[in-house]
Amino acid sequence: MPRQKITDKAIEQKYESGFLRLNQERNDFLLPQILDFVKTNKWINLHPEYQRRLVWDKKKRSQFIESLLMNIPIPPVFLFESEYSRYEVMDGQQRLSTIVDFYENRFKLSGLEKWPELNGKNYSDCPPVIQRGLDRRRISAVIVLAENLALERDKFDIRRMVFKRLNTGGQNLIPQEIRNCLFSGPFNDLLVELAGNDLFDDLWEIPRYSEHIRGSHISSQLADNALFKRMRDCEIVLRFFAFSDSSNIRGAVVDILDRCMKGNLALDKEGISNLRVIFLEALETCRAVFGEKTFRLKNEEGKYLLSQPLYDAQMVAINKLKEFKDVLVKKRIAIQNQLETALRSEELYELVVGRPNTSAAIKDRLAQVEQIIRKAAL
Repeated sequence: MPRQKITDKAIEQKYESGFLRLNQERNDFLLPQILDFVKTNKWINLHPEYQRRLVWDKKKRSQFIESLLMNIPIPPVFLFESEYSRYEVMDGQQRLSTIVDFYENRFKLSGLEKWPELNGKNYSDCPPVIQRGLDRRRISAVIVLAENLALERDKFDIRRMVFKRLNTGGQNLIPQEIRNCLFSGPFNDLLVELAGNDLFDDLWEIPRYSEHIRGSHISSQLADNALFKRMRDCEIVLRFFAFSDSSNIRGAVVDILDRCMKGNLALDKEGISNLRVIFLEALETCRAVFGEKTFRLKNEEGKYLLSQPLYDAQMVAINKLKEFKDVLVKKRIAIQNQLETALRSEELYELVVGRPNTSAAIKDRLAQVEQIIRKAAL
């Protein structure tokens, strides 16, 4: 049946109805005001300790402060009014975080070219006239309002769309960084917590959070870690929860992970606690069963390299077989040998390496590895 043509009148009526049309406000804020808004929690998702990993290094942050001092035009930040007089930062988080951290004396200026006299100084160290000069500087903000959106679903969808479109240029955010903003809440906090588990960090060769984070300070060793810097460690944790539910494995991987985040937004404390236990038990059992080969795939040169697809398969399989934990640990040598033997076949190796990375391939990978473990132990 041919699709009915939409008339120009219908299009005009849709537009005039204000369908998904946003309202905007524009304001300028003095730098000390920004500090106050963050402290009073009016601007949220700005600097939630170490959950949002900043990409800017100290030199770039210093140059941004220098630009403010010189009154160089700064692009506006974008805020979303999630509730009355409470705003989420959709774009400009690094600029605002840099302002807050400098005023809070959390870093010293370095690498300045026009004002080298200020290198090595934090806000308190700067002469009073410099402090007053910065205090007079302003940041423009575009505030996106959703007053005409009655449904929370529409607000969520608009917020997500605007955030994605704002982050299509410059320092592009990767999917997990976007999820961290869009799906903030207890489940997202759990991902960060589990990514900082000592055993998880050791297995993934990430400097331990417990040893490299003190308050809001992150050591350079951890900050520069490839998995930590762009929140890939949190995505690795998420993959376990997303792939443990076979009914969720459909469509592209990014959609599978997004659905898992969205589906767990409303989890209560008990639900979060249950997921924590499930993940940690699977992680500890994997280490007990696979030892030094945990999540590691032997390549053509004979080296054991960390593999996310193998992690997916081992974690999901071990979780499904958790009632047989003692047997799995007892038969660990047989399991290791049979899995390694099976992975010598080109077909299974290519499947586990992650090529192709379709939902069908993911299901096949999980099923085959589970079957190998089950056969070896049971």
